[in-house]
Amino acid sequence: MLSSTLLYLAEASFCLAVFALAYRLLLARLTYFAGNRAYLLGALAASVVIPLLAFPGLADFLAGSVSESPAGRPLVFQLNWKPSPTAPAVAATGVGPDLAALLMHGLLGLYVLGALYKLVAATRNLRDLAQLAKRHPSTDLGAFAIVHLPEPSLPAFSFGRHVFLSPQHEALSAEERQLLLLHEGVHVRQKHTADLLLVEALGVLFWFNGLVPYFRQQLKTVHEYLADEAVARAQGSPRTYGELLIKLAAQQPPFALAHAFSNKQIFLRIKMLTQPTSSPMQKLRFLLVLPVFGFAWAATACTGSPATEVAATPAATTSTNAPAATATRIGRITWQGNTYLSTAELNEALGLKTGDAYDSATVVQRLNFDPKGRDITSRYMDHGFLFFSAVPTATPQPDGTTDLAFAISEGRKAKLRNITVSGNKKTSSTALLAPLPLRSGDDFSRANLMKSQTILAQQGKVNPAKIAINPKPVMSPNTPTDFVDIELVVEEK
Repeated sequence: MLSSTLLYLAEASFCLAVFALAYRLLLARLTYFAGNRAYLLGALAASVVIPLLAFPGLADFLAGSVSESPAGRPLVFQLNWKPSPTAPAVAATGVGPDLAALLMHGLLGLYVLGALYKLVAATRNLRDLAQLAKRHPSTDLGAFAIVHLPEPSLPAFSFGRHVFLSPQHEALSAEERQLLLLHEGVHVRQKHTADLLLVEALGVLFWFNGLVPYFRQQLKTVHEYLADEAVARAQGSPRTYGELLIKLAAQQPPFALAHAFSNKQIFLRIKMLTQPTSSPMQKLRFLLVLPVFGFAWAATACTGSPATEVAATPAATTSTNAPAATATRIGRITWQGNTYLSTAELNEALGLKTGDAYDSATVVQRLNFDPKGRDITSRYMDHGFLFFSAVPTATPQPDGTTDLAFAISEGRKAKLRNITVSGNKKTSSTALLAPLPLRSGDDFSRANLMKSQTILAQQGKVNPAKIAINPKPVMSPNTPTDFVDIELVVEEK
């Protein structure tokens, strides 16, 4: 039973890797977001179910024979959730079987401890969200309920049928507030929270697998694309909505299970809003999903077929029963499309090299989410590249390594143009702007915007909870760069 459990986990992890790679290569860049959501959910479900199914005749068929049932008819499929065949008896004085059993129990114990830890963390996360909704006043709008939070620094986010807003969002204009609620309403109506709960459950079962966070991130991204698409379609023009996304870009979600209105993929979302719709012919890519699922089924069946295990010799059994190898080390690292930073500078910023352990979550963090601002996205967005994006591709190699390829889209630089202050009556705009690291003609810098907000709050002249920074991109195709107007909205004490 122990070996079957470990074999199942290995086969399910192999399926996750196959489906993640297929999504990255075939579907990730398409604008058919509903189809992408269906694929991601189907891939997660299939990764759980496929290893439970065996195809007993397949391995023997590849070897030149077909297994048959006792009645003489070929078997189609059967459940393969059963103990592995008993190993040959070994003398009591031998230590091999005892050491193997000890290792098996140790691995299973480690797995159970990790699963319990993830279960406790997920339960705590759900409890905190439920208590947050109960502790604060709410307004039921029928389709969803708005929970009014007192902390102004919290972002707008949704969970289940609850949309959480802070005083900052209550102060938005009527049009901006309508766009925000329309966006969050799509999350509620399409039940996006249920998708995240499914991934959270699989995160407990496969806590050791770095691909589960990848699927979670891709699902959340597709959810945001679906909501953005619905708002843009209702609004007619994405300009005002895009400006609202940038306005709230500095705020980050407090819970992994929540859908934040604005997140760190803000500029990729804006780019997707303005990207032409994928051609109808590209829908044919979804047909390629069928052979991908068939390959995953065939590979796990060849590995776990009971008929093959019984008939194989010891040497063949070792080869057949071994779980599909997964890449554990980084092979080649390549970059395409970069001009501002050299390949050497990008490799230094990534902080990974050939031979290092490969972990998809680490790659994503080094690319986008370093809390200290040392990620590659910050290297660009803090130096004028407002619409920068980078798409990674991981390709397993026969030698057990994984090659990493990064497609860079730097976009045009953006310079600061007009910097204005509104809401100030007693203090001059010059006095408020003087200590800020914002100067007309300078390159756009996300770090400088956040630093300016901190300086304004520390001056003591304005209400720290009532500071808003509104970047307004100004496209200028006939000049070397685009421009950004910055509006600082304050409320004096």
